[in-house]
Amino acid sequence: MESLSDWQLLFCALVVTLAFAVRGGTGFGGGAIAVPLLALVFPLQVTVPVVTVLNMLSSIGHGIADWRHIIWRAIAHIMPGSLIGVLIGLYFLGSFDPRPLGRALGVFVVLYALYMMLLNGREVPVPKRWLPAVTVLTSTSAGFIGALFGGAAGPLYVIYLNALRLGRDAFRVTITSIMLFQGVTRVAGYAMMGLYDRHVLMLLAAALPTMLFGSWLGAKLIRRVNTERFNHVIGVVLLASGGALLLK
Repeated sequence: MESLSDWQLLFCALVVTLAFAVRGGTGFGGGAIAVPLLALVFPLQVTVPVVTVLNMLSSIGHGIADWRHIIWRAIAHIMPGSLIGVLIGLYFLGSFDPRPLGRALGVFVVLYALYMMLLNGREVPVPKRWLPAVTVLTSTSAGFIGALFGGAAGPLYVIYLNALRLGRDAFRVTITSIMLFQGVTRVAGYAMMGLYDRHVLMLLAAALPTMLFGSWLGAKLIRRVNTERFNHVIGVVLLASGGALLLK
């Protein structure tokens, strides 16, 4: 961190603010934005543990405020598969070199951006008879992607929660709580892998104020933004960051 230029520090602060403004307004998406952009400056093994802790702290704030709306039954159904996915993702993160992982993240982010722009906030309909299979598939995939890439697990959980037809408040706090429980598992795994060294903890401490500011900003502003235009802007940002990772 001591070797970063002023421009790199400013870039990182803006990234964290943007990412958690999105998360503060929608309940998810912070990691999907922060990880690929921060990975342009830091190795994935540094970026992912930092963003995971920031996501957890953000989730705690939202969960405390609206805990009465949490649908605990939905969380209980999705957590076993999520835990299995997290364990697989941790194995991959610890077994592969940073450069191939960074390029794999670039491919994933480009695909995720295209999905986000094409779907544009529309729900993916899930027939009730498919719900058990969707629960297993989305929870395991989300756990794996979240642990390996530090973000973009939220849309998979959205598919599951949309099938339950939750109200807006219940949806937002339930997905935030799911991300919190998944984050606890991931942080424990990263700690056991020795990823939280002195430099990572310094970066985390520096990012905390911008995360808090971004979360506050998102709660005040993001909900008022036109959803279609917002998704296209974020999609363009992710396409650019994914392409940059492929060329890095």
